[in-house]
Amino acid sequence: MRNLASLMLALALSVLLLAGAGLQPAAATTSHKLKPGDLYVSLGSSIASGYGISVQSTSCGRSSRDYGQLVAQHFHLHLVDASCGAALINNVVDTPQGTNPPQLTFVTPGTKLITIAVGGNDVDYNATAVECDDPATCAAPPNLAALVANMRIALKAMIEKIKAAAPSATIVFVTYPREVPAGINCPALGFTNSGAAVVRSMGQMLENAFVQVAKPLGVIFVDPYAVPGDHTICAPPSQRWTQGSKYVFGVTGFAHHPTALGHKAMAQMIIKTLGG
Repeated sequence: MRNLASLMLALALSVLLLAGAGLQPAAATTSHKLKPGDLYVSLGSSIASGYGISVQSTSCGRSSRDYGQLVAQHFHLHLVDASCGAALINNVVDTPQGTNPPQLTFVTPGTKLITIAVGGNDVDYNATAVECDDPATCAAPPNLAALVANMRIALKAMIEKIKAAAPSATIVFVTYPREVPAGINCPALGFTNSGAAVVRSMGQMLENAFVQVAKPLGVIFVDPYAVPGDHTICAPPSQRWTQGSKYVFGVTGFAHHPTALGHKAMAQMIIKTLGG
Protein backbone atom coordinates (compact mmCIF):
# COMPACT_ATOMS: atom_id res chain seq x y z
CA MET A 1 0.00 0.00 0.00
CA ARG A 2 1.11 3.57 -0.65
CA ASN A 3 0.82 4.40 3.06
CA LEU A 4 3.21 1.56 3.83
CA ALA A 5 5.80 2.91 1.41
CA SER A 6 5.45 6.38 2.88
CA LEU A 7 5.83 4.93 6.36
CA MET A 8 9.02 3.13 5.33
CA LEU A 9 10.49 6.40 4.11
CA ALA A 10 9.42 8.25 7.24
CA LEU A 11 10.82 5.60 9.57
CA ALA A 12 14.16 5.58 7.82
CA LEU A 13 14.32 9.36 7.99
CA SER A 14 13.59 9.37 11.71
CA VAL A 15 16.50 7.00 12.30
CA LEU A 16 18.78 9.62 10.83
CA LEU A 17 18.34 11.95 13.70
CA LEU A 18 21.53 10.32 14.82
CA ALA A 19 29.10 11.19 -20.13
CA GLY A 20 28.16 13.64 -22.90
CA ALA A 21 24.66 12.29 -23.62
CA GLY A 22 22.25 13.63 -21.12
CA LEU A 23 24.14 16.93 -20.91
CA GLN A 24 21.52 19.03 -22.64
CA PRO A 25 21.99 22.63 -21.55
CA ALA A 26 19.33 25.07 -22.55
CA ALA A 27 20.40 28.70 -22.43
CA ALA A 28 21.99 29.13 -19.02
CA THR A 29 20.43 31.61 -16.61
CA THR A 30 23.66 33.62 -16.61
CA SER A 31 27.17 33.22 -17.97
CA HIS A 32 28.58 33.63 -14.46
CA LYS A 33 31.91 31.92 -13.95
CA LEU A 34 32.13 30.17 -10.61
CA LYS A 35 34.84 31.24 -8.19
CA PRO A 36 36.10 29.50 -5.05
CA GLY A 37 33.90 30.42 -2.11
CA ASP A 38 30.81 31.21 -4.21
CA LEU A 39 27.53 30.22 -2.58
CA TYR A 40 26.01 27.01 -3.97
CA VAL A 41 22.61 25.76 -2.81
CA SER A 42 21.53 22.18 -3.55
CA LEU A 43 17.76 21.74 -3.59
CA GLY A 44 15.56 18.71 -4.03
CA SER A 45 14.36 15.35 -2.78
CA SER A 46 16.12 12.11 -1.87
CA ILE A 47 17.44 11.95 -5.45
CA ALA A 48 19.56 15.00 -4.59
CA SER A 49 20.28 14.21 -0.94
CA GLY A 50 21.94 10.82 -1.42
CA TYR A 51 19.31 9.18 0.74
CA GLY A 52 20.64 6.04 2.41
CA ILE A 53 24.23 6.43 1.17
CA SER A 54 27.02 6.70 3.71
CA VAL A 55 27.81 8.94 5.46
CA GLN A 56 24.28 10.07 6.42
CA SER A 57 23.40 13.19 8.42
CA THR A 58 20.33 15.15 9.48
CA SER A 59 16.69 14.10 9.42
CA CYS A 60 16.73 14.72 5.65
CA GLY A 61 19.00 11.82 4.81
CA ARG A 62 21.85 13.82 3.29
CA SER A 63 24.99 11.94 2.33
CA SER A 64 28.55 13.22 2.48
CA ARG A 65 28.82 11.78 -1.05
CA ASP A 66 25.74 13.26 -2.70
CA TYR A 67 26.28 15.08 -5.97
CA GLY A 68 26.01 18.47 -4.27
CA GLN A 69 28.97 17.66 -2.05
CA LEU A 70 31.00 16.44 -5.01
CA VAL A 71 30.27 19.48 -7.17
CA ALA A 72 31.08 21.84 -4.29
CA GLN A 73 34.38 20.06 -3.66
CA HIS A 74 35.36 20.26 -7.33
CA PHE A 75 34.75 23.99 -7.64
CA HIS A 76 35.68 24.84 -4.00
CA LEU A 77 32.26 26.37 -3.41
CA HIS A 78 30.48 27.18 -0.15
CA LEU A 79 27.70 24.57 -0.14
CA VAL A 80 24.35 24.84 1.58
CA ASP A 81 22.76 21.43 1.10
CA ALA A 82 19.03 21.98 1.60
CA SER A 83 17.94 18.77 -0.16
CA CYS A 84 15.69 16.48 1.84
CA GLY A 85 14.41 12.95 1.43
CA ALA A 86 10.67 12.72 0.61
CA ALA A 87 10.51 16.41 -0.41
CA LEU A 88 7.70 17.59 -2.63
CA ILE A 89 7.94 20.63 -4.85
CA ASN A 90 6.05 22.69 -2.25
CA ASN A 91 8.71 21.74 0.34
CA VAL A 92 11.23 23.46 -1.91
CA VAL A 93 9.10 26.55 -2.38
CA ASP A 94 7.09 27.45 0.69
CA THR A 95 6.13 24.50 2.92
CA PRO A 96 8.26 23.27 5.85
CA GLN A 97 9.12 19.59 5.96
CA GLY A 98 8.91 18.65 9.61
CA THR A 99 11.42 20.88 11.39
CA ASN A 100 13.14 21.75 8.10
CA PRO A 101 12.16 25.11 6.62
CA PRO A 102 11.23 25.51 2.95
CA GLN A 103 14.38 24.90 0.95
CA LEU A 104 14.08 28.17 -0.94
CA THR A 105 14.75 29.89 2.41
CA PHE A 106 18.45 29.16 1.87
CA VAL A 107 18.60 30.77 -1.58
CA THR A 108 19.76 34.39 -1.42
CA PRO A 109 20.29 37.06 -4.11
CA GLY A 110 24.02 36.35 -3.80
CA THR A 111 23.70 32.64 -4.60
CA LYS A 112 25.82 31.76 -7.64
CA LEU A 113 24.90 28.12 -8.28
CA ILE A 114 21.69 26.18 -7.64
CA THR A 115 21.03 22.55 -8.48
CA ILE A 116 17.58 21.01 -8.21
CA ALA A 117 16.18 17.48 -8.52
CA VAL A 118 12.57 17.15 -7.43
CA GLY A 119 9.15 16.11 -8.70
CA GLY A 120 9.00 12.35 -8.35
CA ASN A 121 7.35 12.40 -4.93
CA ASP A 122 4.62 14.66 -6.30
CA VAL A 123 3.48 11.79 -8.53
CA ASP A 124 4.25 8.98 -6.04
CA TYR A 125 7.02 7.64 -8.26
CA ASN A 126 9.39 6.42 -5.56
CA ALA A 127 6.57 5.20 -3.33
CA THR A 128 5.19 3.16 -6.22
CA ALA A 129 8.61 1.65 -6.92
CA VAL A 130 8.88 0.53 -3.28
CA GLU A 131 5.35 -0.85 -3.34
CA CYS A 132 6.08 -2.81 -6.51
CA ASP A 133 8.59 -4.94 -4.61
CA ASP A 134 5.40 -6.72 -3.52
CA PRO A 135 3.25 -7.75 -6.51
CA ALA A 136 0.15 -7.58 -4.33
CA THR A 137 0.57 -3.82 -3.81
CA CYS A 138 2.02 -2.85 -7.19
CA ALA A 139 -0.10 -0.35 -9.09
CA ALA A 140 0.29 3.14 -10.46
CA PRO A 141 -1.72 5.78 -8.57
CA PRO A 142 -5.29 5.81 -9.90
CA ASN A 143 -5.09 9.60 -10.26
CA LEU A 144 -1.67 9.57 -11.92
CA ALA A 145 -2.67 11.79 -14.85
CA ALA A 146 -3.93 14.48 -12.47
CA LEU A 147 -0.82 14.19 -10.29
CA VAL A 148 1.44 14.65 -13.31
CA ALA A 149 -0.59 17.61 -14.57
CA ASN A 150 -0.36 19.32 -11.18
CA MET A 151 3.35 18.52 -10.87
CA ARG A 152 4.05 20.14 -14.24
CA ILE A 153 2.35 23.36 -13.13
CA ALA A 154 4.16 23.36 -9.78
CA LEU A 155 7.53 22.62 -11.42
CA LYS A 156 7.29 25.62 -13.73
CA ALA A 157 6.23 27.91 -10.90
CA MET A 158 9.05 26.63 -8.68
CA ILE A 159 11.74 27.33 -11.26
CA GLU A 160 10.42 30.85 -11.82
CA LYS A 161 10.50 31.50 -8.07
CA ILE A 162 14.07 30.19 -7.80
CA LYS A 163 15.13 32.48 -10.64
CA ALA A 164 13.50 35.45 -8.93
CA ALA A 165 15.16 34.64 -5.59
CA ALA A 166 18.67 34.43 -7.11
CA PRO A 167 18.81 36.51 -10.30
CA SER A 168 22.55 36.02 -10.83
CA ALA A 169 22.63 32.28 -10.15
CA THR A 170 23.30 29.54 -12.63
CA ILE A 171 20.44 27.05 -12.19
CA VAL A 172 20.93 23.39 -13.03
CA PHE A 173 17.96 21.03 -13.21
CA VAL A 174 18.88 17.35 -12.79
CA THR A 175 16.54 14.57 -13.92
CA TYR A 176 16.08 11.24 -12.14
CA PRO A 177 18.37 8.42 -13.29
CA ARG A 178 16.51 5.60 -15.01
CA GLU A 179 15.46 2.91 -12.50
CA VAL A 180 14.17 0.22 -14.89
CA PRO A 181 15.98 -0.59 -18.15
CA ALA A 182 14.08 -0.30 -21.40
CA GLY A 183 12.34 -3.51 -22.37
CA ILE A 184 13.92 -5.86 -19.83
CA ASN A 185 13.65 -6.95 -16.22
CA CYS A 186 16.12 -8.62 -13.84
CA PRO A 187 15.88 -10.32 -10.42
CA ALA A 188 17.83 -7.56 -8.65
CA LEU A 189 15.07 -5.06 -9.40
CA GLY A 190 12.68 -7.09 -7.28
CA PHE A 191 9.77 -6.57 -9.70
CA THR A 192 7.57 -8.91 -11.65
CA ASN A 193 7.49 -8.11 -15.36
CA SER A 194 4.21 -6.27 -14.89
CA GLY A 195 5.65 -4.37 -11.92
CA ALA A 196 8.72 -3.40 -13.94
CA ALA A 197 6.39 -2.10 -16.65
CA VAL A 198 4.51 0.06 -14.12
CA VAL A 199 7.68 1.68 -12.75
CA ARG A 200 9.24 2.01 -16.20
CA SER A 201 6.16 3.78 -17.54
CA MET A 202 6.03 6.18 -14.59
CA GLY A 203 9.73 6.93 -14.96
CA GLN A 204 9.27 7.80 -18.63
CA MET A 205 6.25 9.95 -17.80
CA LEU A 206 8.32 11.83 -15.23
CA GLU A 207 11.19 12.28 -17.68
CA ASN A 208 8.82 13.61 -20.34
CA ALA A 209 7.49 16.19 -17.90
CA PHE A 210 10.99 17.32 -16.96
CA VAL A 211 12.03 17.67 -20.61
CA GLN A 212 8.88 19.49 -21.64
CA VAL A 213 8.57 21.80 -18.62
CA ALA A 214 12.00 22.45 -17.08
CA LYS A 215 14.25 22.36 -20.12
CA PRO A 216 12.65 25.32 -21.97
CA LEU A 217 12.83 27.62 -18.93
CA GLY A 218 16.39 28.87 -19.42
CA VAL A 219 18.07 26.53 -16.97
CA ILE A 220 20.94 24.14 -17.56
CA PHE A 221 19.39 20.72 -18.07
CA VAL A 222 21.42 17.70 -16.94
CA ASP A 223 19.72 14.48 -17.94
CA PRO A 224 21.13 11.24 -16.51
CA TYR A 225 17.93 9.47 -17.53
CA ALA A 226 18.84 9.94 -21.20
CA VAL A 227 22.40 8.58 -20.99
CA PRO A 228 22.68 5.57 -23.35
CA GLY A 229 23.21 2.08 -21.99
CA ASP A 230 21.96 0.33 -18.89
CA HIS A 231 22.89 2.04 -15.61
CA THR A 232 20.26 0.37 -13.44
CA ILE A 233 20.80 -2.41 -10.90
CA CYS A 234 20.56 -4.81 -13.88
CA ALA A 235 23.87 -3.50 -15.23
CA PRO A 236 27.35 -4.74 -14.24
CA PRO A 237 28.42 -3.40 -10.80
CA SER A 238 30.71 -0.77 -12.34
CA GLN A 239 27.74 0.77 -14.17
CA ARG A 240 25.01 0.70 -11.51
CA TRP A 241 23.69 4.19 -10.90
CA THR A 242 20.53 3.04 -9.09
CA GLN A 243 19.79 0.49 -6.36
CA GLY A 244 17.38 -2.43 -6.64
CA SER A 245 15.01 -3.80 -4.04
CA LYS A 246 17.71 -5.03 -1.66
CA TYR A 247 19.75 -2.41 0.17
CA VAL A 248 21.63 -1.64 3.35
CA PHE A 249 20.40 1.71 4.61
CA GLY A 250 23.25 4.04 5.50
CA VAL A 251 25.61 2.15 3.21
CA THR A 252 24.30 1.34 -0.27
CA GLY A 253 21.47 3.83 -0.56
CA PHE A 254 17.71 3.27 -0.33
CA ALA A 255 15.69 0.93 -2.57
CA HIS A 256 15.21 2.22 -6.12
CA HIS A 257 17.32 5.32 -5.47
CA PRO A 258 20.68 6.50 -6.83
CA THR A 259 23.80 4.75 -5.58
CA ALA A 260 27.05 6.48 -4.63
CA LEU A 261 28.25 5.68 -8.17
CA GLY A 262 25.10 7.31 -9.52
CA HIS A 263 25.78 10.47 -7.53
CA LYS A 264 29.35 10.49 -8.82
CA ALA A 265 28.05 10.21 -12.38
CA MET A 266 25.52 13.01 -11.87
CA ALA A 267 28.21 15.20 -10.31
CA GLN A 268 30.50 14.60 -13.28
CA MET A 269 27.71 15.56 -15.67
CA ILE A 270 27.01 18.76 -13.74
CA ILE A 271 30.71 19.63 -13.58
CA LYS A 272 31.14 19.04 -17.30
CA THR A 273 28.20 21.20 -18.29
CA LEU A 274 29.47 23.98 -16.02
CA GLY A 275 32.80 23.93 -17.82
CA GLY A 276 34.77 22.17 -15.09
